[in-house]
Amino acid sequence: MKTAPKLQRGFSLIELLIVVAIIGIIAAIAIPYLNSARQATQSASAVSSLRTINSAQASYRQATGQYGTLAQLGSGGYIADPSLAGGQKSQYTFAVSNNTDLNYEANADPLIDTNNSYQHYYIDASGVIRINVGAAASTASTPIQ
Repeated sequence: MKTAPKLQRGFSLIELLIVVAIIGIIAAIAIPYLNSARQATQSASAVSSLRTINSAQASYRQATGQYGTLAQLGSGGYIADPSLAGGQKSQYTFAVSNNTDLNYEANADPLIDTNNSYQHYYIDASGVIRINVGAAASTASTPIQ
């Protein structure tokens, strides 16, 4: 007596390997684009944060006659975002320095810049934001506005 052959359901090993290979190729193409989009978003956030610092400095100077530190701007309510007042936001660190009655300087530098390809930003009392790629920005850097 002959038995009927069993129906086998499912995928063969070769079919599964082909699917895994296709997923790997798609991931290899998509990941660099996702990283560059994330970097662009973080850079835009850094520029926006520097504009916030500039507005806060103008208000602080109007009230006190001098420019303030990030801590002073945060505790005085001039910067509402506690992460920005703390000096770190969206993978950037923020520092305000050289405060005088007439000027201040603020830098936004990426937390991680392993291949020197990230954008660094600078602003002072003039309100002009400057950019430098791979190293800290300064008054000599290229203006973006």
